[in-house]
Amino acid sequence: MTKKLLMISQNFYPELGSAANRMKMMFKAFRSSGSDPTMLTTEPTYPNQSLFEDQSYFTDSSLNKLEKKKIIRMKMHGNKQNSNFIMRLVYYIEQYVRLRVFLKMHNDDYDIVYVSSPNIFLAWATLFFKSAKHPTYVLEIRDLWPDSVNGLKHINISLFMPLLKYLEKKMYNSADKIVINNEAFRSHIQKRLQRKVPIFYLPNGISRNELITEEKYNDFSVIYTGNIGYAQDVDKLISICLALNDKQINVTAIVYGVQADKFRKAVRDCKYIQVKKPMDRTACLTEISKHHISLSILESSDVFMNVMPGKIVDAIGVGTPPISNISGPTEAIIQKYNLGFARKQASIDTIVNEIESLKYDEQALSIKARNAREYRDEHLIWEDNIEKLMTFLRKGDRDDKYL
Repeated sequence: MTKKLLMISQNFYPELGSAANRMKMMFKAFRSSGSDPTMLTTEPTYPNQSLFEDQSYFTDSSLNKLEKKKIIRMKMHGNKQNSNFIMRLVYYIEQYVRLRVFLKMHNDDYDIVYVSSPNIFLAWATLFFKSAKHPTYVLEIRDLWPDSVNGLKHINISLFMPLLKYLEKKMYNSADKIVINNEAFRSHIQKRLQRKVPIFYLPNGISRNELITEEKYNDFSVIYTGNIGYAQDVDKLISICLALNDKQINVTAIVYGVQADKFRKAVRDCKYIQVKKPMDRTACLTEISKHHISLSILESSDVFMNVMPGKIVDAIGVGTPPISNISGPTEAIIQKYNLGFARKQASIDTIVNEIESLKYDEQALSIKARNAREYRDEHLIWEDNIEKLMTFLRKGDRDDKYL
């Protein structure tokens, strides 16, 4: 019997970033497996709305045919990228209301409701009002909330933390099944569960048709791609890039996000730093593949240190060793399998020295690149991992295999 799935996500094709790509890959995999998924999302606005006005990022013809049929986009009045906190809150409340209206009309039409968080309002609107028919409710956690928001320097929500912590706990306990993209989340969630809820680990990954292997640039080069938001340490990233420029090491930056302009201004006069505009996923992976090292620099808060950034997954996916100040499970993986370099809160000098060392040690660099490709093939292929996800979704709620 064909399973009808309702997938709910703020981020989806053709938006940039790992969240949108994750949901795109899952949606396509469900369709190819014989399931009948419907995606409920918003108009593309990440990293900014103007990027999608000319349709140039709508490059997947198979998905384009499903617009307004199986891909339903909620029309929002506000802008989720608004820098004003109050206006963003208004946007999320509007999204909450629109989702509630949709679910009231259509929720009983589906066998599985799969909601991806963040943002948290989508999960609340879905899980706190279960329908009488009671399809299987699956909650995907891609970020620990409210801890991740509380860890941002520019936002103070400490006054509301007791209420938010209560709602977080209620959210986990309202789900029938939970999917995580980071093993570090498992113990955090289990401590807040009042009953057994199956939990499945599905890391971000790379598709077989994205296994790009390009010749490296003749000159040793480092790349940073993606968001420079409040979870990224922009000051440390700038200092690293300036130090690399002083050492005449080429750096490419393909950046967007609320702190991207600060980065651009800081490096605009640097001879060895090239800043490029955002590009679609295939072009970005191709560019990463041509470089020798990929950078990922995060804020030192534990909530950010215990994630696996999409830029690290992408770098491993195309065989470009990642260099990062990350800790937790990702640091352990990089060190155990010798995929690159990771050390908790590594200093600017440590990171720059590691990069310079690899520049002059071709054998060590080659070994890390080979290890990255081998780890990718064993752990990060979307098609393999989503098959396991579909098995998990088909399992009865009482199956203890995934607890």
